[in-house]
Amino acid sequence: MFAKSLKVKGLLSLLVIMVAFNAHAVVKYPLVKEWYGQVWVTGKDGKRLQVRNKQILREKALLETSLSGQVKVQLDENRMVTLMGDSVLSIPIISWEEGDAPVLILKSGEMQWTQRGKEKPRYNIALRSDLFEFIAPPGDFIFSIYPTKAFAGVKVLEGTIEFSALNGEESVTVKTGQQAGFQGVLEGGEISYDVLLKGKKIPKGQLTSVTSLDAKELSRAADEEKKRRQDIAKKQARAREAIAKAKREGVICSAPPAKFNECAWICLNNPKSEKKACAVDAGASCVRRRCNANGEWAEETVLSAEKSSTSCRPQPRVAPCDY
Repeated sequence: MFAKSLKVKGLLSLLVIMVAFNAHAVVKYPLVKEWYGQVWVTGKDGKRLQVRNKQILREKALLETSLSGQVKVQLDENRMVTLMGDSVLSIPIISWEEGDAPVLILKSGEMQWTQRGKEKPRYNIALRSDLFEFIAPPGDFIFSIYPTKAFAGVKVLEGTIEFSALNGEESVTVKTGQQAGFQGVLEGGEISYDVLLKGKKIPKGQLTSVTSLDAKELSRAADEEKKRRQDIAKKQARAREAIAKAKREGVICSAPPAKFNECAWICLNNPKSEKKACAVDAGASCVRRRCNANGEWAEETVLSAEKSSTSCRPQPRVAPCDY
C-alpha cells in the first residue's frame, strides 16, 4: 500500500510538472512588438539591457526610452501600450503561468494606452502613477506624468474617461478629442500629499479644465490608426497568398511545409549555441517523419548517431524519403 501511495504521488507530481511546462510553453505576452531609438529593459535579475524585437517579458520589467526612443508592448490580443520618448514604465508583476500584467506604473513621461475589440478582457489592468490610478478603459488614450512639475494628464484619441487625481473625489469627464490634467504641488522638490487615515494619500493641487486637443495631434493619431489597419490587411493578404501558393504546389503538411510522401529530418533539443550541426553527443536527437495523405507528420523514426551526422541540420530539412 505504501509503495502504491508513493507511485500515485509520483504520477501526480509528474502531471503538475507537465501542466506547468505546457503553460509556460504557450505564454505569448507581454510581447515587445516593435521599438526604435534606444530602449532598455531591466528584469528581475537587475540587468539593464537593450530590448529585442519579439521579446517576451517575464516576471517583472522596467522599460526606459531615450529622448528619441519608443517601444510598443502587446499585453494581449486587444491591449497594447506604447512608451514614448524619455519615459519610464514599470511592470512590477507578470504572471509566470499566463503572462498577465495587472499593474502598469508610469514613472515619468508619456504612455499611449490602446484597447481594441468589443469583448471583455480576461482580467483588468490598473494604470498608476504618483498622481493618478485607473482601471484601464477601452479606447485610445495618452497618459502623462512629469514628477518634476507635479503634473499629470490624459489626452483622449478615442473613448471616454473619468479623470481624477489619485484617491481624489472630484473628477472630470474627458471624451474623444479632449484633454485634461491635474496640477499638483511641489514641496522640497517632491510631490506633496495630504495623508488621510490608514495612510491613504491624496495629492495636493487641482484638476485643470477640459479642453480640445490640437487638430494636428488628432490627425496624427488617425494616420497612425489607418497605417495600423493597412499593415494588418497586408499581413493577412500575404498569409492568404502563402497558403494558396502552398496548395497550388501540392503542399499539405506544415511546420515544416511538405508534399504528400515527402520526409522531414528534424533535430530536436539541439543546443541554442550550435548553429552548424545536430549535436547528438550533446543530447540532441535526429528524427525522420513522413507527410501522410491527411497532411500529418507520421512514422517518426529516431536515427542513429551515424545517420544523424549526414541527415540532420539545426533547421528542419525536407526532401524525398530515403526508403
